[in-house]
Amino acid sequence: MDIYEDLKKVAALPYRWDKLAGSRIAISGGTGFLGSALIGVFNIRNALYNDDIRVVSLSRSGKKRDDGAPNDYKSCAQYIAADVTHPVRIDGKVDYVIHLASNTHPAQYALDPVGTITGNVLGADNLLRLAAEKQAKRFLLASSVEIYGSCPLRPVDESYCGYIDCNTARAGYNEAKRLSESLARSYESQYGVDVAIVRLARCFGPDFTKKDTKVMAQFLRCAAEGQDIVLKSQGTQRYSYCYYADAVSGMIAVLTDGKSGEAYNVADDDEGFSLRDFAEYIALIAGCGVREEFSHQPGSSAAVNALLDCGKIKQLGFRPLFTLRQALKKTYEILVKHNDDREGR
Repeated sequence: MDIYEDLKKVAALPYRWDKLAGSRIAISGGTGFLGSALIGVFNIRNALYNDDIRVVSLSRSGKKRDDGAPNDYKSCAQYIAADVTHPVRIDGKVDYVIHLASNTHPAQYALDPVGTITGNVLGADNLLRLAAEKQAKRFLLASSVEIYGSCPLRPVDESYCGYIDCNTARAGYNEAKRLSESLARSYESQYGVDVAIVRLARCFGPDFTKKDTKVMAQFLRCAAEGQDIVLKSQGTQRYSYCYYADAVSGMIAVLTDGKSGEAYNVADDDEGFSLRDFAEYIALIAGCGVREEFSHQPGSSAAVNALLDCGKIKQLGFRPLFTLRQALKKTYEILVKHNDDREGR
């Protein structure tokens, strides 16, 4: 099963697609990991359900990225080169604005902590300003589990607020996401912008880039290339995770039916894997080993536990399409197939 089949399942979910039909949606980070998948779902909706959704994709390069939809499907997206830390100009109407653009992996947090903050906060400000100017129906902010900081071992709901040591460069990502949420609510209060927020768990899937330094990306990439998985800690951290297709599903649920001003956790919350569990399960399906080489990774999270309670978003009809084990197996198999295709096997 490939990426198209995943996105086709999302496109068939019983959400309020009628709200998006005929609309024009601006997406920052439209060529990123989740942005490209979101555009793929809209392409599939147009091809199979005649929704006539149009997208303006904003990214630094302005170049199209494979979105998982078949090549013979007409693309719904117009790709524009834009730095969202500067004012964004789009001609014509914009019905929805989705802010996904962000540094999203630990090496970037360490190498470019200032850009991590400005990309999130200035980006949110400029996209919120666009939503206000265009009188958009909704602004959707992609936030993160990292806003919760240190968490207890139990799953936390959207009311929880944990400790973050803000006197570190690594805190820039967490605090930038927190400030972006506050900024969104401020635009709602001051300018009447309809806003909703998704707090995404640690996302993974077969379409991450080779530069992605998140641990799950490293584990899966090593396994698909026939290498041992390297654990650089004891692996006792317990996190919620989210398969990329389920993250896109959660975003659409909140975009179309979420309550204005509310934040929603998005995760595959039925299973709380430790990092070691994660590594050992991937090793099991790949037939590789797990080695320990303890070292500190620049930009890595200090959080030991980060489990999310997703009861709130489930009230919107959201359910993960895949269990965590299914999603890991699918990701591994797709990565292996892509590697074989590149090598002509």
